[in-house]
Amino acid sequence: MAGLTTGLAMTAGQAFAQTAVLDEIPVEGETPPPAPSARAPATTGDAQGQGTVTGEGEGEGEPTTVSVPNVLPASTGTGRLSGTVQDTPQIINVISQKQIQEQGVTTLEQALTNVPGVTVRIGEGNGGMNGDQFQIRGFEAKGDIYVDGLRDFGTYVRDSFAYEDIQVFKGPSSESFGVGTTGGAINNRTKQAHLGDKYRFEAAFGTDPLIRGGFDINKQIGDTTAIRVVGMGTDQDIADRDHVFNDRYGALVDFGTGIGTDTTWHLSYFYQHYDRMPDYGIPIITPTDADDIAAHGRLGQPATEFGLDRSNFYGRESDKDVGNVHTLTSRYETEVNDWLTINNDTRLAYYDRDFATTVPSCDATCVSNFFDGLDGTLTNGGGNPGYYQESWGFQNILSAKADFHTGFLRHEAIVGLDYLYQDDDRIRNSVYDSATDTPNNASKPGQSILDPSFDASGYYIARNHNDLKQSTSSNIGIFASDRVWFNDQWSVLAGVRWDYFDVSYDTYNGTDWTHLDAQNDFFAPKASLIWEPTQDQTYYFSWARSANVNGQYPTNNANTLNANDLQPEENESFELGAKLSLWDGRLGLTGAIFQIEKENARYYDPVAEETLATGEKQRVRGFEIGVTGQITRAWSVAAAYTYLDSEVLEGRTNTGALNPDVVGNEIANAPQNAFSLWTTYNMSEHFQQLPGTWLVGGGVTYRDEVFTSSANTSVIPETVSLDLMTSYAWDKYRIALNAYNVTDELNYSGVWGNRVVPSSGRTFTLTLGAEF
Repeated sequence: MAGLTTGLAMTAGQAFAQTAVLDEIPVEGETPPPAPSARAPATTGDAQGQGTVTGEGEGEGEPTTVSVPNVLPASTGTGRLSGTVQDTPQIINVISQKQIQEQGVTTLEQALTNVPGVTVRIGEGNGGMNGDQFQIRGFEAKGDIYVDGLRDFGTYVRDSFAYEDIQVFKGPSSESFGVGTTGGAINNRTKQAHLGDKYRFEAAFGTDPLIRGGFDINKQIGDTTAIRVVGMGTDQDIADRDHVFNDRYGALVDFGTGIGTDTTWHLSYFYQHYDRMPDYGIPIITPTDADDIAAHGRLGQPATEFGLDRSNFYGRESDKDVGNVHTLTSRYETEVNDWLTINNDTRLAYYDRDFATTVPSCDATCVSNFFDGLDGTLTNGGGNPGYYQESWGFQNILSAKADFHTGFLRHEAIVGLDYLYQDDDRIRNSVYDSATDTPNNASKPGQSILDPSFDASGYYIARNHNDLKQSTSSNIGIFASDRVWFNDQWSVLAGVRWDYFDVSYDTYNGTDWTHLDAQNDFFAPKASLIWEPTQDQTYYFSWARSANVNGQYPTNNANTLNANDLQPEENESFELGAKLSLWDGRLGLTGAIFQIEKENARYYDPVAEETLATGEKQRVRGFEIGVTGQITRAWSVAAAYTYLDSEVLEGRTNTGALNPDVVGNEIANAPQNAFSLWTTYNMSEHFQQLPGTWLVGGGVTYRDEVFTSSANTSVIPETVSLDLMTSYAWDKYRIALNAYNVTDELNYSGVWGNRVVPSSGRTFTLTLGAEF
């Protein structure tokens, strides 16, 4: 969607610096960065921003954005993942601050359209979880979202105003991040206080409409101490979706001390309030009549592919998604001596959410009428109508990194302890008949598929205190790894993590409480062989295992446990890759081939409203290539392509019986081809009489068609979007115009089983900014 990133206005000199090639014409006031070295010490945790180094800037200790947007030399930013993007032996996609600003990114979902292999789901589960629901390389990642290396427990639509950059770690990453991470992990790094004073303000005005404003204020209050306050407010109607809106506001306050010294501590508080209309999209319909099959094929497709208006919304005025997010985070790092560094990261988070939704479902009669050119009635499918939820979580990760030698071998060893606790209390919302004031979900009327009504008369939504759910989970993880260098070129990285999970789940039906609990423990090993023939080249082969355990998502899964004996999903990954920095570090190239296998895959049954162990064995093979950096003095680019070859190796029904019908099929939501490109050009190179910097740019995102389930009976067509931008920066001011989906394509975002959300058509945003 259209928007802006708060507080990122830049001066003409800074904008020019981001597009200049350092070894040709140095930019006044900027220090050329060193070429990236896989064996160079990692930048400190205070060096935010990809393609950046810590150096002389407008304030000592402040991260200085250099002109090369090559992301490879950047730090991973977490204590237990020491090193840079280049020397980490797995694919890491990075959405830099520069790219966030130029694209006018406002949400995490919008940002992740830049990462091929990441797809979006509507979300489901006994009231519908909705919010941010992602898959990476075809595998669920709803619990694999992190902020500054710590879990973000909640289910909500994340605004990006507080993000410095976004990293997507591809492949199983349990050894580093803990349980889950089958396809990978998403780590959002927030803005931190730095030395030097800066005051930035922005406002944006978009179609349908969008009104957004924000500020980013950093104030130094001592020799090594500073405070940073970032704020945002957004009023947004979603283009081409009737009645759908997403209003929100928030703030981030970060206090940092010891900046630039051996011991640093950042304490931050993040708050986001949101009030939005949840969108469960339009139904997927499957031809059944012989004539309809002859005309349209046997596969189910979104009704919009057969002429339905993409703006049709089947929710009701009673639908809502109102919530608050509070997180308090402490990040401490101390260099005890020249060989030992200790990190301690802590988060306390609280979420509340009042959620009610309407889920459209088109039965056989509805489908028949639709293809006959008649109106049909949509019924209310699974997931009605919602819940009120209060949840909180606590996590503390203590880690130590030691650099030492044993004989001729150099070691970089990391050991740590991770404790995670989550608590969730939920009251289900019910549909109450207005005449009798009694809960009766059937009293919610159906919808006309051609001309839906937004009216909510005849019923109301209220909390049903006879339908309660309480969940708790505790997780203890112990991890250790050691990277051993045999010489300057060859090294081995080996690590393992052991986790113990204890989950408790209680439900109340108005009469009795039912108790379930589960305990699981598992090991997640990882091993890599790394070859660095020069400091600009990294080649690696990695192997890793991970697991998804029963009940690992109590705060973002409606039914934490069920009576089924669900064994952990087990995942195994292989990856062979390379990372190269060219042209004195101006351009970064990445590439990898990989394979992921999952055993005992799970399936959510929206009718039974429970998670079932299908016993499916799934495999995804593929490759990925990417480039980021400066091609010429004026031309920068960020591009990536992913190919996924997914297959069900062994199929089973919900009862556990063998199901040969799905063997050989593609898995759900795994596009074979996905591509993203973003590029900008500094026109000021050719109009040097201009007092400022004029940038033009654009990009394309493409996602191949995807199936909605392993049965491969329904397909979502391909998605392609062309986006354009132009900006002009002079003195302390900046103005930018962004155009999204310029060709007004009918695209789709969230996918779930029998429905999909159409994306917005052509939209525009005008952004105004100032910096002092």
